[in-house]
Amino acid sequence: MQQDNKEKNFVSCVLYLHNDGDTVTEFLQGICGVMQENFEQYEIVLVNDACTDDTIEKIRSYLEQSVDMKSVSLVNLSFYQGVETAMNAGCDLAVGDFLFEFDCCRLDFDKNLIMHIYRHSLEGYDIVAAVPRHVPLTSQIFYTLYNWSCHFNRSIHPERFRIVSRRAVNRVSQMNTYVPYRKAMYVNCGLKTDSIVYDNKAMVRKGRNREERGSRIGLAMDTLVIFTNVLEKFSMLVSAVMFIFLLTMFGWIIYSVFSSVRPVEGWMSLMTLMSIGFFMISLLLTLIFKYLSIILNLSFKRQRYVVEGVEKLTK
Repeated sequence: MQQDNKEKNFVSCVLYLHNDGDTVTEFLQGICGVMQENFEQYEIVLVNDACTDDTIEKIRSYLEQSVDMKSVSLVNLSFYQGVETAMNAGCDLAVGDFLFEFDCCRLDFDKNLIMHIYRHSLEGYDIVAAVPRHVPLTSQIFYTLYNWSCHFNRSIHPERFRIVSRRAVNRVSQMNTYVPYRKAMYVNCGLKTDSIVYDNKAMVRKGRNREERGSRIGLAMDTLVIFTNVLEKFSMLVSAVMFIFLLTMFGWIIYSVFSSVRPVEGWMSLMTLMSIGFFMISLLLTLIFKYLSIILNLSFKRQRYVVEGVEKLTK
């Protein structure tokens, strides 16, 4: 009877791994337990982004002790390539009708939230994300800056995981051959999206090593350049400031002509020349940034990932 109550849709769980030995066993127990309890057919796709600790050994040990485990695949990347590239590799291998995307092994949510997200997607949403209520200050700054300067109308938020329909995956693939930041592509693919906020006040903190921090900082910078016009807005702001300064200098020149004030000889001409020069430079930078943003939008290329091999961890 319990078997008949399970969901018929085939779901794939794509999990990003990079030195998660401290948390991966607990995380897998939670995810696999939910899958076994609620789905007739599912697969787990693990993406090993060049782990150097005991993450993979702990996964193998956990699977050896597990029973009734469905398909589990391990994608071994040849070298460290970052979360977005690694997740693209895992999503390309996944074949489910729905994809759960877990960007990190951080279990700061109730496991029932997974099915809540899934059932909410069945109400007509192609992408549903789990959004933590409490996030680090650096993340708040990034998302505020992104949403302020984004080319698109829809805002994005920090997400712990998301479910994506096969239609959404195909739509994003058709939109462009390059997926530099899946979250931004999903929210602007034209399909119905939603998010569910959960309280993670007692969140599990996992420190990132220098390599991973550097990769995510680089990803944030690339995302701002590709998907927003933050450089253009900054350059326009500088241009506006310099233009105001230029008008002020002209006003001061006119005032000094008709007043008894006599500035140091040559000072007015020097400041006027400098203000005009800085204004023209900032204006030129605005045009350059605009031109580069057009080139980026027109010349996306497939983001290549290098796979060392794919292993079947279960029969």
